[in-house]
Amino acid sequence: MTTNDRGRRLVERAGARLEEHHPSFVTSHPTALGLVWMMAVVVLLIACDLLGGPHWLRATLTLTAALPPLVATLIVLSQTPRSHLEYEPSILTHFFARFLALFSAFVFWLGSVVIGGAIAVQLADESGTNIETAWLTAADLFARIVPPVTVLLYCVLIIRYAGYLVRLRGWSAVPTRHRIPEHFLADAPRTRQIVIGLAHPGLLLASGLLSTLVAIALTLRAEALLS
Repeated sequence: MTTNDRGRRLVERAGARLEEHHPSFVTSHPTALGLVWMMAVVVLLIACDLLGGPHWLRATLTLTAALPPLVATLIVLSQTPRSHLEYEPSILTHFFARFLALFSAFVFWLGSVVIGGAIAVQLADESGTNIETAWLTAADLFARIVPPVTVLLYCVLIIRYAGYLVRLRGWSAVPTRHRIPEHFLADAPRTRQIVIGLAHPGLLLASGLLSTLVAIALTLRAEALLS
């Protein structure tokens, strides 16, 4: 049995167990449920900020903002063969995609060179010939760089997954025409409708970018406190 077969059986068993427990509103308006979840997280974040809540609580709320659409997206994409995403792009689209990929690679390479040089200069200025100080400074710089880079990669992941969802199911809350396999949760139609409804590209973008903005704000605030 392959890994894909195990994953498919796991999803089918979970869908069968949940099939009889879905409220009618959730089944009829799964995308609206995702919006309600996101707005509830926003309210909790505002309340946490006004009341001076701990940073770990804010970080946890930030991670949960995109949880329903992200989990649903991962389930849908894991059960969809790659062939369902294939399409014939125009020559202009093909060229533009390749040009954008090369340009992005050049920008990231140049940025890494510049950042590496800046780090080397800062290490030399702050530590001199003291090896222990150099290691401590390097660890501090590493701790400052990793969070924003992680947030950036998370943002790219959200945008990429949203693009896949647009090609698979479109923008409709409850799509009637899509490329999602018919065998996906075929024995649990209510669960299938909820999962596909939550895996909405607009909902994923909104909640994912909201999480990204809040994470950036928390990172900047943490760096301001450390400096």
